Amino acid sequence: MKCEEARELITAFVDEELFHQERTAIEAHLRDCPKCRWAYEQELALKREIHKVGARTSVPADLKRKIIAGYGISATELESSEGWNKVVLSFRPLFRPAFGLALLLIVLPLIYLMRPHSQPISLMALEIEEKIMAGELSLRTARNQIELRDWQIRAVNGKFAPMGYYLSSMHFQPVGALVQDINGRKVLVTVFKGSSLSVTCFTFLGTEEDAPKDASVISDHGRNINFYTFSRNGYNAVLHRIDNVICILVSKMPTEELLDLARVKAHQA
Repeated sequence: MKCEEARELITAFVDEELFHQERTAIEAHLRDCPKCRWAYEQELALKREIHKVGARTSVPADLKRKIIAGYGISATELESSEGWNKVVLSFRPLFRPAFGLALLLIVLPLIYLMRPHSQPISLMALEIEEKIMAGELSLRTARNQIELRDWQIRAVNGKFAPMGYYLSSMHFQPVGALVQDINGRKVLVTVFKGSSLSVTCFTFLGTEEDAPKDASVISDHGRNINFYTFSRNGYNAVLHRIDNVICILVSKMPTEELLDLARVKAHQA
């Protein structure tokens, strides 16, 4: 493993998010490379300091409500150090130990107070789709869909799985996947490509309140399932819920065709 590769994996290694093969490779590299080992130790130190700050930070009730609304953290969880760690870790790329704690304690409350109301997760999914199609986001690839699925499940500690769509009969094949953090919520993204179009599946834990307010609703009364359709910038989307898992299918294909895909999956569940 080269130093450039190791540096890209150090944060994931500290957060215990690597595959066994990647973890073994970076452990071997760190044993032999003093520079990368120093970078690893700095990352560990940063994480420890963040945990300490999270453990002793207290905020006014109004600020807590803003954080709960913006980051999807429960009130009970926010009272714990782990709840604050989730918030603080989202700002980690902005600082390093030498000055990060001072910046955190002075600026962070102001950032939350001035933070604009975020878009619904469903509309942000469309923005992510645009970035994927423009090549602005890199996809993780694998030999098959099972490998991609297993990686995504591990990334969310087994809390949920990507919604399964088997589109080979329509000549769509899985080409890559992402795990995105949207407003503090993990979203599993799987991209299927055909000869001319693509379909992307966004899966996350949520409720039907995550649908845009102006979405059209098509109800399947026999299965007690609602399908929400909406469009932005040439992309069509269909959202539906199975238990506590939300799936959004996004594509440039006509809405009716996307709706048919979602209906088939819903009836299989």
